[in-house]
Amino acid sequence: MKKADIMKHKPALAVLALALAFASCSGRITGVLREDGSADITIQSALQPSVAALISVASGNADSILDAQTIARSMRNARGVKAASMRNITPSSIEGSVSVSQANDFLTPLGGQMQRFITYEQTTGGGGRLSIALNRTTAPQFVKLLSPDAEDYLSCLMAPGLTTDWQYIQTKAEYIRQLKATYNALRNNRGLGNALASELESAAISLALDFPGVIRSVQGGTFSGKRAEFALPVIDLLTLEKPLVYEVVWE
Repeated sequence: MKKADIMKHKPALAVLALALAFASCSGRITGVLREDGSADITIQSALQPSVAALISVASGNADSILDAQTIARSMRNARGVKAASMRNITPSSIEGSVSVSQANDFLTPLGGQMQRFITYEQTTGGGGRLSIALNRTTAPQFVKLLSPDAEDYLSCLMAPGLTTDWQYIQTKAEYIRQLKATYNALRNNRGLGNALASELESAAISLALDFPGVIRSVQGGTFSGKRAEFALPVIDLLTLEKPLVYEVVWE
């Protein structure tokens, strides 16, 4: 997508309410993974003010920045999702729940043509392993499965890690410079680039998952008993300057 086209595209709202919620918000995700690979996830997600302003301009609708019902419908149509319900807390924040039928099926491409980003397996003798691998190959493929408009939304944020349009941007520093230059130049909203950059650099998603056994090891987070916790910086998710790998092994 060319820079001149950015503001012409409506945001893909569904991307905000899925498992990692890595759109450009601050939020909390909690979940329970069962031994059979099914899971229940609870999501609380809120857009930062400048991100909400950007989406309002891009969509042409200042009154309904996030539509919880639209998000829920989109998720119910996603592969591996058994049920989903969402409600608006404010026009720019949502909360709700998602029921996953099987972790290995969750947003997994059909036909084996694309790399899997999430892997769940039971280990010999009991226990299991859950791993999530996000890089500049798997993440854009994951985004394509969320919604036909997901790439348009994330292109509004110029996200090099989640779309193929901006992958010439290699580092977080380059991303911040490009974001500021593009949106500070808006005639009716000067300074938006600085505000967006500040919010995205400070935003984070907190993730807490309970597993079916006592956790033995965690990569990318911390653990106690059967619970693993992760803090996911939004700027790292948007840029994927380095691949992100998260793994939990339990017994």
